Amino acid sequence: MKITTENLSLFPQSNCPIEKLSTNTLSHQYRVQRWANFIAGYSIEFVEACLSDKNPTEDVVLDPFLGCGTTLVAARNLGFNSVGYEAHPIFYTLAKAKLMNYTKDDINELANKLLTEKVPTLWAKDAQKFIAKMYSESNREPICRAATAVHLTQVESKPLAVALFLKACETACEAQTDGIYKAPDSKKKSLSFQNAVELAVNMLTEDIESHWYKTHWIHQPIPRCYLKSSESMSELENNSIGICITSPPYLNNFDFAEMTRLHLYLLGWADSWKHITEKVRKNLVTNTTTALKHKKSQTFQDDKRNSLPLKLQNELAPIVGELSTQKNSHAGKKDYDFLVYPYYSQIQSVLTEVFRVLKPGGQIHWVVADAALYGVHIKTHEHSKTIMEMIGFSEITINFIRKRGHRWVLSKREGAKEGLGEYHIIAHKN
Repeated sequence: MKITTENLSLFPQSNCPIEKLSTNTLSHQYRVQRWANFIAGYSIEFVEACLSDKNPTEDVVLDPFLGCGTTLVAARNLGFNSVGYEAHPIFYTLAKAKLMNYTKDDINELANKLLTEKVPTLWAKDAQKFIAKMYSESNREPICRAATAVHLTQVESKPLAVALFLKACETACEAQTDGIYKAPDSKKKSLSFQNAVELAVNMLTEDIESHWYKTHWIHQPIPRCYLKSSESMSELENNSIGICITSPPYLNNFDFAEMTRLHLYLLGWADSWKHITEKVRKNLVTNTTTALKHKKSQTFQDDKRNSLPLKLQNELAPIVGELSTQKNSHAGKKDYDFLVYPYYSQIQSVLTEVFRVLKPGGQIHWVVADAALYGVHIKTHEHSKTIMEMIGFSEITINFIRKRGHRWVLSKREGAKEGLGEYHIIAHKN
């Protein structure tokens, strides 16, 4: 359903198919949510379903992997207090933009600054080279000046400035998005940066000027958001959260630092691939081989393995061994064997914190997927259940949502014999 200023709801009236509940493909239809979106993530409807039997006056909602803010956008719309953690500065800032209150004047003022700033941002050499592949020369000049305007924006308005800037940059970009990564050799239609800013302003203004926004959204509780890893949620008291709804990074799925490389360069938040690794990737969950710097030593691997329950160690040991064997017979020699223990150790840290902050009777909704690395099937949903059991969660159920991985079948890719899937784990704290 087309969004108009007469709509009173954030969400269109639609029956979302179950296989789309775990996807974020419909976000462009929803007010505020459409300001920023990545393909990774579940739907607004999924969060609504999880909260359907909860009381906004009794339950605080937690998302330890905030991403672009889907959980908290849906929770706020339903009147819940909520809190989120996100270690990636791009995702954190875009989520904040959605979750704060703004006016039409705020948007117009920021747009004017983006289009009239005279001082260019001095992008580093690596950034310039990368950006030049994505934008015409006529667009690079106004974009680098607009980046300065974003940098000079006051703290309270900066999230909106970033969202407006990046939305315009996406429309002005000449490179197509292949999956989640920008493909410089794959071209798409683009607008001038000025026209792209005007288009973004129209969209944001339409939402902010809507009856729903003015009479409902701005009166709902503004969530608390923290730019840090959720492996420690020291800001939250024991037994203070009613429900956790989240989806952790999937093993060997998306490199969230790489997929935001262009954003980081455009804003001047990173100077090089090395800078991204040291300042961004190191703070994220270790889920891809690009994140293994300083994590391959025997001491590090042993430490992460020993942090896990003995039952899980026994489940993972043959998997790690087989990955090591397979690595030696493949040309790429990917270090998948070094991913397993660090990944599950970090997941365990987050789940331990979630259990601590959940109140008795609280629930966790955990969306995750399995993986097949060099043909070795890693049943992440079952391993996550093992961790939950060891921590103290009870009444744990694993629900299959949909098949995945079948859209990018390659002859050289070795998948799991039974296929890959996405799963919704529900657990309780008694």
